[in-house]
Amino acid sequence: MKLKTLNVDYIQKSRLFLYPLLGIKRGVSTTPIETYTSWEDKYCFTDNKLICRYYLRDDQDFKIFEEVKLRGNALFHSFHELEDGTGVYIFDLSKIEKDFWKIIRGQYSQLSIPTKNKIKAFFKNKSEHYVYIQSYLDPKNYYPMYAQLYNCELASLKTAKELCSKPDLVKEKLELGVKVMCTQNNPLNLQP
Repeated sequence: MKLKTLNVDYIQKSRLFLYPLLGIKRGVSTTPIETYTSWEDKYCFTDNKLICRYYLRDDQDFKIFEEVKLRGNALFHSFHELEDGTGVYIFDLSKIEKDFWKIIRGQYSQLSIPTKNKIKAFFKNKSEHYVYIQSYLDPKNYYPMYAQLYNCELASLKTAKELCSKPDLVKEKLELGVKVMCTQNNPLNLQP
């Protein structure tokens, strides 16, 4: 396959490289609003967490998805309802810490073979995205195409090695708070 254009808008690297590691198939009826690697005042990217924000729904389809794919996921860590009524499901990626850090550093071509295979499998049936993913994970075969698209010297791309930008850790941070639940005896939900 050949690349015809470059991605110019920022793409969440957590969604591109980490979300596929949860084993959730692409094309299901429930997809995250967004994904993150940190959460203001709760988790830093050094905690090896993937934070997936979803619209909370009452339908049977979502309930099954939540039970099996989110809360039932082997990597599931915790859930929190947010102040805007959405929910975050947090997954612990400590088991793949080395690959997590390669993604944080933007070293996508250096990911382990099992991690690369999971990412490729996730995008395989979506051909317009697959060629980009393939180029990010195995850039050597794509340097000439990118040099032509960027109108630059092939040598400069080979020096850079990676064909996808590093994560923007500001954009990869969730900045919503947890929903505060008031009770009759404790209207501000204050801890004793």
